[in-house]
Amino acid sequence: MFIYTFMAGIVDTITGGDDEQNYDPHTHRKVERPTSYMDTMIHLLKGSIGAGILAMPDAMSRMGIVFGIVGVVFIAVFATYCIQLLIAAQYELCKRWRRGYMAYPKSMRLALQDGPPCLRWAARPFYYFVDVVLILWQLGICCIYLIFVAENVKQVCDFNDVVFSIRIHIAFQLGPQLLLNLIKNLKLLTPLSTISNVVTILGLILVFFYLIEDDVVLSKEMLEIKRWEDIPVFIGITLFALEAVGVVLALEYNMEHPKQFVGLVGLFNVGMLIIMSMYALVGVFGYLKYGHSIKASLTLNLPHEQKKAQAAKITLALAIFLSFPLQNFVAYNILWRKLRKTIPESKHCLLDYTLRVLLVIIPWLLAMAMPHLGPFIALFGAFCLSLLAIVFPGLMDACIWYPDRYGACRYKLLRDVFIVVVGSCCLLAGCYTSVLEIIEHAIVATASASE
Repeated sequence: MFIYTFMAGIVDTITGGDDEQNYDPHTHRKVERPTSYMDTMIHLLKGSIGAGILAMPDAMSRMGIVFGIVGVVFIAVFATYCIQLLIAAQYELCKRWRRGYMAYPKSMRLALQDGPPCLRWAARPFYYFVDVVLILWQLGICCIYLIFVAENVKQVCDFNDVVFSIRIHIAFQLGPQLLLNLIKNLKLLTPLSTISNVVTILGLILVFFYLIEDDVVLSKEMLEIKRWEDIPVFIGITLFALEAVGVVLALEYNMEHPKQFVGLVGLFNVGMLIIMSMYALVGVFGYLKYGHSIKASLTLNLPHEQKKAQAAKITLALAIFLSFPLQNFVAYNILWRKLRKTIPESKHCLLDYTLRVLLVIIPWLLAMAMPHLGPFIALFGAFCLSLLAIVFPGLMDACIWYPDRYGACRYKLLRDVFIVVVGSCCLLAGCYTSVLEIIEHAIVATASASE
């Protein structure tokens, strides 16, 4: 623990004037119940190791093992670096404006206001756009979690002659999730995340039992990319799996010692190294086991008739079910900060509970309307995370150093332009191919229903 505490403060590239250097935003944060290093690490692992890890074999099948592993490592390192840039940009803006903390949307607005004149008009529209994308992303995750739980529980129930439609299984989750989402702060969610992490590990052990029980058959076809148009889908799925931007920012804000979060061997980098390794392992072994017959979620490939497989599906469904409140907390936090300023303090309690209930009901209704898991994972990843984790951080960083603080040969500007271009390509290509897959899936489903 000491080495993390010591090293996390070493790498600090944020510079400014004398007044800025004398002001440390971290010492001016007011967090009612800050989380410790271990609490934060538990939340980070739980927030990032969810339904996405079970989609990695599907992603790997699109790229082949060699390019898949390289792709996972590249996307993980690149996205992690972009988030580090985002946190550094927020810190710089807090120093300039002498604030303890700034939320993502406000940071974007102030960065654009300080940036090139041609971008300043977009400061207020981007302020609202960042909020919309963040909320859409978190509610999208919650929707996918509800569908994931329902699909896995349905398989177990169907085998045991307890047959209900997928929508009935989604409906059963509403009551328990409403109760869980009444938990009011991140500190109190730590035991829930701890239980969920233990259950996740148990479920992954059971899944790995099936992945390694047979001899590995490595064909030449498994080493090759299936179709070039699958690359954007791979990027979308991997981004969805690896990054939980809203959770990351919420954790950094709530941490007792925020300087431990960033840095070369800070909590975030250490956590992402663990997450990246687990995702690559599950992706490779899942693809080796089931080949091109892999489904959108690895658990859906497990045999229905074996008790160990049923136990794996139930434990992982429980883990994802318990992760829902942590993902929902981010959307709640964004909306609560805005809404509480608009009504009298005497009505805050009513607004608080109403908002918590609505943020469960909205993704629940979406899940009831579109109870299909696979096609939407890549779409959410490509659209929301290309913006939140890549394009926006690059744009903010380019603006805060304007006009003459880009370093030697203006390397910061060149770096930020590269980041924005890469993120925009991921966004456009990923959304296009994902929408095509959704349309194809809908056509197949309609044809099957009419037969």
